[in-house]
Amino acid sequence: MDRKTTEDLRVKRTRKLLYTALLELMDKHPFENITVKQICDLAMVHRTTFYTHFQDKFDLLSRAMKQIAEEEFKGFVDASFSPSENFRELFSLAKKHKKLFSILLAEERDSLRSLLRKEMGRGIKEYLAQHNSMDEISVDMQIKIEAYIGAVLGVVTWWIDSNVPIDHEELFSKMNIFSEERFAE
Repeated sequence: MDRKTTEDLRVKRTRKLLYTALLELMDKHPFENITVKQICDLAMVHRTTFYTHFQDKFDLLSRAMKQIAEEEFKGFVDASFSPSENFRELFSLAKKHKKLFSILLAEERDSLRSLLRKEMGRGIKEYLAQHNSMDEISVDMQIKIEAYIGAVLGVVTWWIDSNVPIDHEELFSKMNIFSEERFAE
């Protein structure tokens, strides 16, 4: 390994340790109460190293959320699956990363909402192109797609924020009021 690769690996490792420490602390404490010292202690990283990579804990949170969102959620939509099968996967991801979804779906952090909306829209359009021989999406169909995505994201946000004791599969079955027939033109 050359020197640049070694440094890149160390940087990645350090950032991952800090991201992980922050998320672990957020499971136990509100973000506002978490200090840089706590993050560094848990990650076993010096504060000077922390400040080499991040301006403050808000910068760390922002970058951690962006990276995790890209790794976990970008490309989760599979065009070979129906829209409802992809939404089942969304509910499963929301259950797996409930704390992360809660943070990312907060009003001031709409990056996940935007990413999910884009990915779900792309997936539905690809599904329609494969299964309905649609080359172009009509305005009426685009309205249906946006309504469907908005409803699903609204329910996921409500489920996470309200802590309703309902399993993600049960939630999906109750939410599955929109069927693939809705996307037929």
